[in-house]
Amino acid sequence: MVAEAMTAKLVAQLQAGGRTAEPASDIDRLTSREKEIFECLARGDSNKVIARSLDLSESTVRIHVQDVLKKLHVSSRLQAAVFAVEHRRMQHG
Repeated sequence: MVAEAMTAKLVAQLQAGGRTAEPASDIDRLTSREKEIFECLARGDSNKVIARSLDLSESTVRIHVQDVLKKLHVSSRLQAAVFAVEHRRMQHG
């Protein structure tokens, strides 16, 4: 998971990116495989680690990562991790 010390900086970066969609509705648009990839991104896993854990090729993982970022309206893996933190906070109040 992204280090606590970086969370504030990443949240500011995400907010500066102008993302307007609601986290829950964006996540609902992900396929089951993309949700698996998203959880791996939230943990900070590399493409190689994701590929091994899901028994996929790294090129397939790269495509899924691109699709996840696009559907979540974020431009980086770090923003996706922040998105995951925000989503969890919304779910747990």
